[in-house]
Amino acid sequence: MNFRKLSIAVLFLTTSGTLFYAQEKNDTVKKEKKIEGVIIQGTTKKGGEANIISVQRKSVEVIERVGSVQLEKQGVGDVSVAVTKATGSQKQEGSGQIFIRGLGDRNNSTTINGLQVPSNDPLYKNIDLSIIKTDMIDFIGLEKVYNPKLWGDMSGANVDIVTKVYTGKPYFKVNLGSSVNFNSVQKNNYFLQDGPNFFGSKILEKPSKNAVLNRGYVFTTSLKDQEINNPINSALSFDFGTNFKIGEQGKLSIFGYGGFDNSYDYFQGITGGSFDTTTGPNKIYDNSEEFKYSTNTTGLINVNYRINSKNNINFSSNYIHTTEQKLGNYSGYNRDYYDNDVSQERYVTQIRRATYKTNDLIVNQLKGEHTLSEPLKIIWNLGYNRLDSRRPDRQQNITVLDKLQNYSFFASSNPGANNRYYDRLLENDFVGDLHADYKLGENTKITLGYSGRYKDSDFKATQYNFRILPAQGTYYVDPKNYDSFFNIGNYQMGGFFDIVTFRGDVKYNPETAFVPQFFTSEIMNNAGYVNVDYKFSEKFTAQVGVRYDNLQQEIVYNTTLYPDGGKVNKDYSKILPAFNLKYSLNDKHNFRLAGSKTYTTPLLLEVAPFEYEDIDESTIGNPEAYPADNYNVDLKWEWFPKKNELISLTAFGKYIQNPISRIVIASASNIVSFMNIGDTGRVFGLEAEIRKDIYDSGKTRLYTFINGTYLNTEQDLDENKVRKENTKYNVTLNKGVTKDKLQGASEFLANANLGLEQKWGDKNTMDFVVSYSYISDNIYAIGTQEKGNLVDKAFSTLDATMKIKLGSGIGFSLTGRNLINPYFTRVQDNKAGELVSRKYKRGSGIGASVSYEF
Repeated sequence: MNFRKLSIAVLFLTTSGTLFYAQEKNDTVKKEKKIEGVIIQGTTKKGGEANIISVQRKSVEVIERVGSVQLEKQGVGDVSVAVTKATGSQKQEGSGQIFIRGLGDRNNSTTINGLQVPSNDPLYKNIDLSIIKTDMIDFIGLEKVYNPKLWGDMSGANVDIVTKVYTGKPYFKVNLGSSVNFNSVQKNNYFLQDGPNFFGSKILEKPSKNAVLNRGYVFTTSLKDQEINNPINSALSFDFGTNFKIGEQGKLSIFGYGGFDNSYDYFQGITGGSFDTTTGPNKIYDNSEEFKYSTNTTGLINVNYRINSKNNINFSSNYIHTTEQKLGNYSGYNRDYYDNDVSQERYVTQIRRATYKTNDLIVNQLKGEHTLSEPLKIIWNLGYNRLDSRRPDRQQNITVLDKLQNYSFFASSNPGANNRYYDRLLENDFVGDLHADYKLGENTKITLGYSGRYKDSDFKATQYNFRILPAQGTYYVDPKNYDSFFNIGNYQMGGFFDIVTFRGDVKYNPETAFVPQFFTSEIMNNAGYVNVDYKFSEKFTAQVGVRYDNLQQEIVYNTTLYPDGGKVNKDYSKILPAFNLKYSLNDKHNFRLAGSKTYTTPLLLEVAPFEYEDIDESTIGNPEAYPADNYNVDLKWEWFPKKNELISLTAFGKYIQNPISRIVIASASNIVSFMNIGDTGRVFGLEAEIRKDIYDSGKTRLYTFINGTYLNTEQDLDENKVRKENTKYNVTLNKGVTKDKLQGASEFLANANLGLEQKWGDKNTMDFVVSYSYISDNIYAIGTQEKGNLVDKAFSTLDATMKIKLGSGIGFSLTGRNLINPYFTRVQDNKAGELVSRKYKRGSGIGASVSYEF
């Protein structure tokens, strides 16, 4: 046992847990209001509950914000969980991707400080919000109602992450934390793959062409699972803020954050289930386990220079390095290997799959605000983002256990059954926005702007497949030690296995075998927009605008599906009008009406014809997919009883032309692609939100925050349209089914929070918050070939957090996560009933932390 790690883990667990935020006094923004020549000055915390509600009440646009104070009380450590605290939002199980109003990743957009940022994973459009720490932010803005300042490629919402600009007294704070997941710590033997290290800093490189060509099997990492001692999560971070006066009017403010955290997870259950309607399962691994280890190393520096009252410049740089190891051992049935033994009476398919992902994302931004004269203000914002995403040394081995003879052999002569895989995605992303605000008198403001973005993507993938040479039954394989078969000695002997790629054998076709699969993409966005705000009266304000978006994309590819290569050229122009109307009945009641047109483009990997394989499913891009157009309308009532309180009700609707869906295509397994599945789709919904003080007297406050969303969705399913527009893949929709719900939309979502705030002494506080969330059933993928839809079943989560702050600068917290520990279940909803495709529990967890600020 590694006693050094054990002692560190025990120290973390007994003294610490989840991270703490800066004290309220240290995160302030100056606020001025002139009344008849008298200036009232004060400080207000931008992420505070009262300020969040005040901004929402006064804004012309329909906005929702989740502030740092609320997140701190709930013990929320990352942005993906933070967004789910907003009305109508849900987090997709197993990822950091967010569904908003029933619309998933491709329908949403993400910005940091108003500028778009790339995804850290080629499978998604948006950055994984779980890798962004809430310690670095002031608030999260959820823009569900479109306005022309935003890029038009959204139909759900834009998530804007606003990082801290520090203006308080200088401080420095250290946070030390630890937590455990009971699934992980109760596992007697915890395993991960060989190669990656504890901090996630080690980069695994693909073996060189010359090494493989000259010596063959030259992989330096083992196929044998490595046992891990003490799978206990840990976290260490620091943040600081300071400022300096420069000259008579200038002020330089600096905020910094740095941190490392890791987490161990363990799942056990069912996975990979795929069923025919008549013959039973195509495959199902009913005895499966997954070990998962993740790391996050983050650094942020935000420098704000207030030159004078009319000029301000801000620079921020954010580096995020994440890794994820997932080791899965899957045991069950797969008809590709032994289709006559569904009950596994003699033969059992065994799969070992180890995946290692690393992501390096750098986000650099430079922003300026300049008041040139009393009516004219210029705002510019420039960004450069760099992404390096890799899957180095993904390993897969498949054997079949003969229980009668008590030995294992390789499952198939298909070389792809046993392989090592390497890929890399490099992206350079340049983005900018320039707009001018001009006031005409007291009642009119005109905004004129330009947005531009250029992004180049370069993806390469190489898979080394191992062709088994001996006949089945003439050799023995130890599934716990594949190195005894796959090694340089056996390869050079020539009688055990050959190494091939999808281009050919490395021995006999070296000139082509080492050429990787690839696709490259260049995207150019240009947009111009104009907005007019007009105040008809003290009660009625209107905002009307229009945006012109032009999107040009070129994709060049050469993949397993298309070894001769190909090219995709896309050129779309969209005119996107929008309006926002606000009527204030009085200081406490607002009525809002908004309408807009937007669009939704398929993602890069939804278009590029590259197949990405996983245990549950494989995904294949479709070059023939094209954008959907969305028409949106919102009607909202807001009531602000007190400064910390809000009650609102919203009705909304969306009409979608040519909706895009994830759809199962013709295959034995759950292979999915992406298509415009019908002519139209629609969404109707209701949202309700309550933020209310139940009891507030003296130093005790009992409060609640509740929200709920009801969705009614429908889309056309048109087989003739699908066949006519998609010539590359064979798809047969289920007979008699011409309509279905939108893929990804849950009918009902709810969040309920109950909090107790207690103060004592001079500056001592205690917060205790219980948080409950519910997500109803939703379609993961539309079924075809008489197979039912893949449906994620409803589940609930319950969390609890207690945080104590002392006036001395010391803080403590105790958290409980996923306390009711429900099953996550995905089923194939066939006519004969629901058949389980995936089922497991995430496991409950507890954490503790300590922080010190000085």
